[in-house]
Amino acid sequence: MGVRLQVLGVVLLGMLVSGGAGLLMHRVERDGAAQALDRRTAAAQDAVASAAQRYVDSLRLVAGALEALPALDAASFTTATQPLGQLWLPGAVSVDYVVPVPDAGVADAQAAWRTRGLPGLILTAAPGTGEHYFAVISRGLATAATGPPSVPGPGPGSGRDLAAVPQAAAAVERTRTTGLPAASEPYVQLRDAASAADPQPQTVALVQRVVERGTGALRGYLQLTVRVQDLFGDTMRQPARELLDVSLAAFAGTELRTIAAIHHGDPRGAGLRRNVDVRVADRQWQLRVAADGRALAGAGGHLDEGMFFGGAALTLVTALLVYTLATSRRRAEERVREATADLRIAGANARAQAALLGAVMDTIADGVAVIDGRDRAVWLNPTARAILGPDAAERPVSEWPELLDMREADGVTPYRSRHGGSGPETQVECLMAGRRVEVRLRALTRDGEPPGAVAVLRDITERHAADEQLRSSEELLQLLLDGARDYAIYMLDPEGCVVSWSGNAKRIKGYRSEEIIGESYARFFTPEDRAGGLPGRILRQAAEAGPVEIDGPRVRKDGTRFWAHGLLTAVRHPDGSVRGFVKVSQDVTARKKAELVIERLNADLERRVAERTADLREANAELESFSYSVSHDLRAPLRAVDGFAKMLALDYGDALDDRGRRYVGRIRAGAQQMGELIDGLLAFSRLQRQEMASRRVEFDQLVAEVWEELAVELGDRRIELLVGELPDALGDPRLVRHVVANLLGNAVKYTRDATPARIEVGHRVTAGGEATYFVRDNGAGFDMRYADKLFKVFQRLHRAEEYEGTGIGLALAHRIVHRHGGQIWADATPGEGATFLFTLPAYVPELEAVR
Repeated sequence: MGVRLQVLGVVLLGMLVSGGAGLLMHRVERDGAAQALDRRTAAAQDAVASAAQRYVDSLRLVAGALEALPALDAASFTTATQPLGQLWLPGAVSVDYVVPVPDAGVADAQAAWRTRGLPGLILTAAPGTGEHYFAVISRGLATAATGPPSVPGPGPGSGRDLAAVPQAAAAVERTRTTGLPAASEPYVQLRDAASAADPQPQTVALVQRVVERGTGALRGYLQLTVRVQDLFGDTMRQPARELLDVSLAAFAGTELRTIAAIHHGDPRGAGLRRNVDVRVADRQWQLRVAADGRALAGAGGHLDEGMFFGGAALTLVTALLVYTLATSRRRAEERVREATADLRIAGANARAQAALLGAVMDTIADGVAVIDGRDRAVWLNPTARAILGPDAAERPVSEWPELLDMREADGVTPYRSRHGGSGPETQVECLMAGRRVEVRLRALTRDGEPPGAVAVLRDITERHAADEQLRSSEELLQLLLDGARDYAIYMLDPEGCVVSWSGNAKRIKGYRSEEIIGESYARFFTPEDRAGGLPGRILRQAAEAGPVEIDGPRVRKDGTRFWAHGLLTAVRHPDGSVRGFVKVSQDVTARKKAELVIERLNADLERRVAERTADLREANAELESFSYSVSHDLRAPLRAVDGFAKMLALDYGDALDDRGRRYVGRIRAGAQQMGELIDGLLAFSRLQRQEMASRRVEFDQLVAEVWEELAVELGDRRIELLVGELPDALGDPRLVRHVVANLLGNAVKYTRDATPARIEVGHRVTAGGEATYFVRDNGAGFDMRYADKLFKVFQRLHRAEEYEGTGIGLALAHRIVHRHGGQIWADATPGEGATFLFTLPAYVPELEAVR
C-alpha cells in the first residue's frame, strides 16, 4: 500500500509540473507572437511612408524643373516630366499641369494655350464655380495597372476642370496657401466610376504649387494622380508576408474609409491586430494590420505541447522506476536512489539544453535545414519553413528547384542542387518562389561518409532592393549631371584624381570617362601651371578656406587650349575632414575674346558688358536650379538608408552584438545629419529667390516672440535675459526674424555650461541713421583668429561632439543682413562669451508716410 501511494504521488507531482511548464511556454510563445507582429507593423509603416515620400519627392523634383523654365509649353513640359518615366511609380496614372482661370477668362486661356503647342485643347468648365482649375497638359505614366503612357497634350483628362472634383480642388487650395505638397481626400475617377468594379478603385491626387523663379508669382499647379491600391500592393509585397490582412485607411470628410487592402485569409481568424498612423504629404493615413500569431515566422511553435507531453512521459517512466525500485531489497534501494538522482540531473540538463537550442533555432532570422543522405529534409526551423513553404518538408530535396521555381542569381538559369558534395562550404545566391535568398551549404561527414548536409537560408530581398534603389539614384544623379548644359561637372577624390565624369565634361575637355577616371585633374592645366604647382595650391585652398573660383587657360585632350572659368568646392565628412571635391567648369573662350574686342572697341563697351552680365546671371540661375534639384534628389536614398537601418535594428537587433548595434546607430545618425544639412542648404539657396517686402519691424515684440518659442528648448535651464530699448527697423519681418532666432538660439546653445547663464539684447543708433543691434552672451566664445569663417556655409568653430548644428545658420543670417544693405560681425573671447552685432536701416515714420 505504501509503494502505491508513493507511485501515485510521483505521478500527480510530475503531471502538475509538466502542466505548469506547458502553460509557461504557451505564454512565452504568445508574447513572442506579439513582438513579431510589432516588428512587422513597424516595417510596413516605414515601407508605406518611404514609398509615399518618394512620390512626393518626385512631384517636387518636376515642379522645381518647371519653375526653372523661362516659359512653359507642351514641348518643355515633355522635357521636364521625362525623369518620371525612368522612376518606378506603381499606381501613378498621370501627371497634369493645372492653371487657375477665373470664370470670365476661360476663352482667353483656351486661346493662349492653343498657341503653346496644344491646338486641339478644349477647356470644359464646371458649372457653378467662380474660379476654375483646368488641366491643360496631361501625361500618362506607364505602370502595371495603367498601361502605356500617353503623349503630353490634349487627350483624356486634358481640359477638364478640377473644380468638379471637390477633393482635388481642396488639395489645390491647400498647396496654394502653404506652398507645400498637398494630398487630396480619396475619390473615384470618372472612368473608374463608369466601370462595374465593386468596390471601385480609390484615387488620390498629390498637388504642388509652381511659382515663377525670381518673382515668386504663381504659375500654376502640378498634379500627380495615383491609384492607392497599386501603390499599396507593390509597397507591401514583402512586409505583408505572413499577415492575414493589411489595409490602408484615410479620412473622406469625417468618415475613415479603407482605400487599399491586401488579404491573405479571413481577418476574423486574426488573433493580433495593430493600427498605426502614416504621414502622406499634409494628410494622416492609418495602416491596419491583422495576423494569426501562430503563422508568424519565429513566433509560433509547439514547445508548450512538447514540454507537457515530454514531462508526462518522463513522469510515467519515473513512476515505473520508483515502483520497481521500491519492491527490491533494501541494499539495492540506496544504489537505485543515487542512480535516480543522477538521472534526474542529467534529464534536467538535457531538457534545458534542448529548450535553449529550440529557442535559439526558432528565433534566429536565418532559415536552417538539415538534409540526410537519403535526400530528405529531416529538420527545418520556422524561418526555413516560411521561406520554403509547407510542402518542402514532404518532398525530396532534389525536387525543391522545380517545386519552388528556383533560379540562379541571374533570374533565368535553373538552379542546380549542390547538397550532395563533400567539399568545403559553398555559398550561392538564387531566386526562390519570387524571393532572393542567399544559401550557404556545408556537407556533414561521419566516419568518412557523407550522411547529409546543413543549409543556411537568408532572405536578402530587401537588401538587394536597397542596393538597386541606390544604383538607380546614382544613375539619376548622373543623368542630371549630364543635363547641365554648358557646364563640365565632375568629382575629385582628396588627392585630386577624377572619380566621376559627365557627358558635358567629355564634350568640353575631349576625354572619355574610361580615359580620365583615376587620373589627376592636373592634366587639364597648361605645362607652365603644372610646373608652378598651381593644381595643388588650388586643392589646398579649397580644403582650407572654402570654395575657390578658378579662371585661366586649360588644355583639351587634342592639345588645343581654351579659357575656362570654374568653381572648386570641398565636400566634407561630418567630422570636417575632406571627403572629396566638386568641380564645375565652363568654357568661356568666347567671353575672353569678347573682352579683348571690348578693350579695342570702346564704343561697344556698355552693350557687351550688359550681354556678358546677362549670360552670367543665366548661368548662375541654371547652377542654382541644378543644386536645388540635386539636393531634393538626395533625400530619397537618405530616407532609404535610414529606413533600412531601422528595419535592421528592429528585425535583427537581437542577433547583433554591441558593436553591430552601435554601427547601425551611427548609420542612422549620419543619414539624419546629412538630411539636416540638405534642408539647410535648400533654405540657403531659396533665400536669394525670395522677394523682400520692406516695412516696419517692431524689434522688441519680435525678440519677445522668438524667446517664447525658445522656451520649449530651455527645459529646466535658468537663463537671465536682459532686453534694452530696441527701436523699430525697416526691413522684411520674415527674414529679420530668421536673424534674431539664429543669434538667440546660438546664445542659448553656447551658454549651456555657464552658471549663471546670461544673455543681453540691445542697440545703438549710428550717425548715418542705421540701427546697430547686438546679442551678447557669457558662453563658450571662440578664437577671433577664425572669425572670418563664421559666416561661410558649413564652417563651424566648435566640434560637432560639443555643440550640435549644421554650419548654415550664420551664413543664412549674413546673407539676410546683406540683402537689407547692412553688415554683421562678431567679437568674442574663448571661455568668456561672444557678441554678435548687425546693422539695419532705421524705421522713420515720416518717410513711411511719404512712401
